[in-house]
Amino acid sequence: TAIRQLAVPAIIAVSVPLAVGFLLGPIALAGVLLGVILSGFPLAIMMTTGGAAWDNGKKYIELGHFGGKGSD
Repeated sequence: TAIRQLAVPAIIAVSVPLAVGFLLGPIALAGVLLGVILSGFPLAIMMTTGGAAWDNGKKYIELGHFGGKGSD
């Protein structure tokens, strides 16, 4: 099920910062967190923009352009 498939990513998301913090110290932990934020935020913005573009394209086709709904 979907919940079971989310177990491994959840464990990774929790265990990596803990492991880095305990094994390498607070400066390394700050580096990991900063890297995650600086790479995750642009990714989230791009995925949001891409999703909106796909949604608008779908609506455009459903209005009858390019053969309309159900065309290939």
